[in-house]
Amino acid sequence: MRRLFSLALFISAAALHWACATAQAPGTPRPAADAQSATCPKHEAATARVEFQHASFDGQTLSGRLLLGTSSGSLCLDQRLIESHTLTVERVLDCASGQSLPFLVVDVRTPPRREEDVLLLGPGQWYGRDVSVPLFPQAATGQTGPECVDVELSVHALDAANIAKPRLRVTRAAAPEREPSPTKPTP
Repeated sequence: MRRLFSLALFISAAALHWACATAQAPGTPRPAADAQSATCPKHEAATARVEFQHASFDGQTLSGRLLLGTSSGSLCLDQRLIESHTLTVERVLDCASGQSLPFLVVDVRTPPRREEDVLLLGPGQWYGRDVSVPLFPQAATGQTGPECVDVELSVHALDAANIAKPRLRVTRAAAPEREPSPTKPTP
């Protein structure tokens, strides 16, 4: 709850930075602003497997379940799977035009990583959680995002950047229809 509140404050206070690209080279993970103390134990590098299930888009936010696995070697993860550290947005394209769209870049301040946060995932194992990645800020613009977007992501392990680069096409979910309010019959 505190992280969601901090994220909302960050978005409001930062005047909602729009970014089409950042000053860093594409594909490199954003450096964490927080001191991270716990490190990965020695292990054999992994051949990672990544799935993004149940992807949805509400006009501002990409949501779904991020699953990480390995078919060989070991994958060292922060089991908190913090979106801005484990999952970063590389590009957002409008499905209809193919044009790049400016998108919101959010970095979340987190407590330092502890030993119990480090997870060494072995072959055949999977780990995941539901994630939510803000793409467009409705509050600042008063507008909803496009109907459909292609989102290019990068997934990072603790000791390896860009272990996978999934690309998702998501269409904005239709707003639920409102039932007409009941009327009283006139006598």
